[in-house]
Amino acid sequence: MLRVLVPLGAGVIWLIVATALVGFLPSNLPPPDVVLIVVISFGFQFTLPLGGGLAFLLGIIQDVLSGGVIGLNALSKTVVFVLTRSIAQRFYFSNIASKITMVFVGGIVDGLLVTCLLLIGGAIHIPGGVLARHLLLQVICTGLLSPIVFVITPQATDFSERGGGDIFHYGKTKTRPRGI
Repeated sequence: MLRVLVPLGAGVIWLIVATALVGFLPSNLPPPDVVLIVVISFGFQFTLPLGGGLAFLLGIIQDVLSGGVIGLNALSKTVVFVLTRSIAQRFYFSNIASKITMVFVGGIVDGLLVTCLLLIGGAIHIPGGVLARHLLLQVICTGLLSPIVFVITPQATDFSERGGGDIFHYGKTKTRPRGI
């Protein structure tokens, strides 16, 4: 139970902090998507059932707090988590620059997915140039905030010291003696 509540609590705290501080940003800048950064951080730490569920729950909470279409952010954050998890399994990124790059890629995927779904539903009545500029600014703002979240979030959700964490294992974990 603690394995689920601590990361969910960390994500909700980041969501509350971002919601409280977004009023202090200049009005022409879009707010950074802190939940996206936390979901990408979870993609590097947790397996699909746990991290995917956390990504979905944080997306639903973000949908409820934003007052938009329920399930839109939940779907996009779950897709970004699965993308991050699949990339993290194939290529292990240990440095912060590659994780920030993943935030930029995840932000573009998230923004395009949400935009396409809203266009299909006919809920967007904004010219394409303005929409593209807004998406690019949000991805840049999210990418600039990501180092702070990446530094703080793993310490809050680290289970490796207590033995309950999901750690990447490459190669065989047990060796067998060779009879030479």
